[in-house]
Amino acid sequence: MDRARWDGMQALFHEATELPAAAHRQFLEQRCPGDPELVAEVLALLEEDARSTLIDRGVASLAGDLIGALTPSPIDSGQFHPYRLKAPLGEGGMGVVYLAERPDLGTLVAIKILRDAGLSPDRRRRFEAEQRTLARLNHPGIARLYDAQAQADRTPWLVMEYVDGVPLTRYCETHRSSVADRLRLFRAVCEAVEYAHQHGIVHRDLKPSNILVKQDGTVRLLDFGISKQVAADSDSRQGHTTVRLMTPAYAAPEQLRGEPSGIHTDVYSLGVILYELLTGRLPFDGGDDPVASNGSVPALLDAMNDPVPPSAAVRRSDDNGRGVATDTASWSDLDVLSLTAMHVDADRRYQSVAALMGDVDRFLAEQPLQARPDNAMYKLRKFARRNRQALAASILAVVVAGGLALTAGLVVGLRVFRDEPVAAAAERRARTLAVLPFRNVGADDELDFLRLALPDEIATALSRIRDLAVRPTTATSRYVDANLDPRDIGRDLQVETVVSGRFVRAGDQLRITLEATDVDSNRILWRDSVDAPAQSLIATHIQIALRVREGLAPVLGVAATSSIRPPTSEVAYNLFLRSTTFPYGSSQNAEALALLEQSVKLDPDYVPAWHALARRYYGESRFGSGDAAMMDKWERAVKRVLALDSDNVPTAAGYIRGRIERGDLAGSYRDAQEMVRRHPDSVDAHFTLSYAFRYAGLLQESARHCETALVLDARTQTSGLRSCAIAFIQMGDYPRALNFLHLDNISGLTKALAIDLLVRQGKEEEALRVGSPGLPLWDSSDLLLACVGRRPATELRALAAGVRPSEDPEINYLFAGHLSYCRQSDAALAMLRRAVEGGYCSYPAIDMDPFFANLRGTPEFARIRAEAIACREAFLAQLTPSSGQTTATTP
Repeated sequence: MDRARWDGMQALFHEATELPAAAHRQFLEQRCPGDPELVAEVLALLEEDARSTLIDRGVASLAGDLIGALTPSPIDSGQFHPYRLKAPLGEGGMGVVYLAERPDLGTLVAIKILRDAGLSPDRRRRFEAEQRTLARLNHPGIARLYDAQAQADRTPWLVMEYVDGVPLTRYCETHRSSVADRLRLFRAVCEAVEYAHQHGIVHRDLKPSNILVKQDGTVRLLDFGISKQVAADSDSRQGHTTVRLMTPAYAAPEQLRGEPSGIHTDVYSLGVILYELLTGRLPFDGGDDPVASNGSVPALLDAMNDPVPPSAAVRRSDDNGRGVATDTASWSDLDVLSLTAMHVDADRRYQSVAALMGDVDRFLAEQPLQARPDNAMYKLRKFARRNRQALAASILAVVVAGGLALTAGLVVGLRVFRDEPVAAAAERRARTLAVLPFRNVGADDELDFLRLALPDEIATALSRIRDLAVRPTTATSRYVDANLDPRDIGRDLQVETVVSGRFVRAGDQLRITLEATDVDSNRILWRDSVDAPAQSLIATHIQIALRVREGLAPVLGVAATSSIRPPTSEVAYNLFLRSTTFPYGSSQNAEALALLEQSVKLDPDYVPAWHALARRYYGESRFGSGDAAMMDKWERAVKRVLALDSDNVPTAAGYIRGRIERGDLAGSYRDAQEMVRRHPDSVDAHFTLSYAFRYAGLLQESARHCETALVLDARTQTSGLRSCAIAFIQMGDYPRALNFLHLDNISGLTKALAIDLLVRQGKEEEALRVGSPGLPLWDSSDLLLACVGRRPATELRALAAGVRPSEDPEINYLFAGHLSYCRQSDAALAMLRRAVEGGYCSYPAIDMDPFFANLRGTPEFARIRAEAIACREAFLAQLTPSSGQTTATTP
């Protein structure tokens, strides 16, 4: 027997062990058509397994009987020093799991061993892939990996958190949990799965036995043995059969068909789990054995088209759903929640676990769900598709014709936008790194400005490397006075590598020590030092750039691009470095601007100074004085950067976004589309395209590119990704909006958006605790807080009169909502009209925005709404190819 056939046979064996013995032959014949010999071989393994448990004997010894391979030696507890095996916990498809103790510490762990590693290279690869996956995941809802080693014969084993718990469904049955309690547990599971998705990992085998609940009610997600990167997730083919690693009862239809799986696959499995939690049974007739009861995979796939709603399943159950409480009056919403998650059409499921969590939150808060049940036309099309052979052609024609009038208008108005899949983005995830504030270990306080200036220079140099995602100084500067371990800061920033440093002045020399540390292992990856004349910061700059390019970059496994032109004026460079110590968006912005303006006069070709100047001009315009002339200065500075550094993607992306804010929506969209095509792995590019879609009112498209950017780098702050929260706020997906706001918990803009979000959710006390964002141009946030605080009407009118319009139409849209909420109707309508006329299409947001509820019945609102629709249609019309096609596409 060749190895490929053995690998296929072995995978089928492990899959069949999930089924009752009576279903084995039928399952194998269905999976191995035309290969009775393979069926017989796997049945022989299963029969032998029934006589001698795998824990007692192991798959490897059975394989030895069939292919003459050597049987691995018995497990010796001494091979796992310093751990001592205590008892077997069970076996899954990837190995045997033992309870083990570390005597010197008195701690219990779980040790997972791949018993047949030498016989199955493919299983070894999957086992090692699980190890790498677990090493990347650090979430309280996911069982942690402590260590990974190998025995003398190279058999790999993992040391994992021992979870003393019971499967999710059993826990709920034992505790007779209410529907609300089950949903809260389910949401905790979703949070763990969503975290894995954000790190590019799809589980692919979610089921209650892989979700344990501890005595304290916390959940742990286990067994990433068949998980995979979100990208390129097609099933492998071994020997004469297709190996589909999954548990059929919880598998999505695309998994059963052998099609690529992804985030949508995990969403489906979560839907099945939710269904089981609500009803105490699986969604298809046959209980725990759908394959056996329905006869075949095709029968199971057909049953998936028409699942019994949870409400009906609970009513049918003889034992009242195994302890499921039926006292809720909202079973119709629970039906929608569950059936949307496990919809047979992947496109009609929740498009992310976050969206599913959002509707769980809405249900618990007694708010309307975002998901809606299938309409009659959809059900009719599905019925016709399933029964097309039984329907006479004439009747079918009548049915279809009857629907033409209804669907024609939809087809004419539909434009399909195809963005780059999130899966492909996950495959290109960059290595994450942060440069922490340096320490001044000397007595020369005059050099304190270098604590932030030097890290900013290094971060700028590293950010030009394609395969690195570098946290900007705005994210790391808050640690300047923190007496924390660099690893703790790295974990807080969620990066893989931290660069730290210290400097001291000794006489006329400046000595700088640099160090790069791997956050997870605490291993020093690289260390170097720089000695330069203290009076020549340019010499320091050149030496640091050289060390980073020739020392640090190779250690990180990345290729450093050629550096930009170094500074030429000591005075100009000193001014630039000192400007970096003033926080962006602070009252000291004017001081920083004065330093930078003088710097670029003295050295007009130094790109970082121009880039910093552009950022500060923009901040002053949007969040400071509001001087419209600042945006003209911003544009000149940006063009100067691009003239000197045409490959500067962040600056080019920022320029496109600024043009969008200034009304050039269609032209900017085309540039953003081209940027995504040229830089598909750029967070800035995808965020900029999402920006264009958001201003055009295409919220779903905007959200998809925001999600793609987040997958590329879940903690990036270089592109203002936090503002993606606006798209999710307008869609009503408040939990997802909050996730994006959490990317930056310190800025005034984040506080302003948080207030907006909390008030929309009715969380007024929480909004008041946030307090004023302190943004001079965002008086509407103070107005909103005053309304929530029930301030006198005279005070509200005075605050409303102080709300000034912005050059950015999106800001005007937000201000209009705040004015409307505070019953300042005339001012709200005037601000909303300004937003639409400025190029912020606002539709369909204004139809869903709760802040405009009191305006919707007015004639003026109806006119503005019509203009918003026209704005969106005009944008779409400009994208329509001249040939008359009706589909616009994005890369």
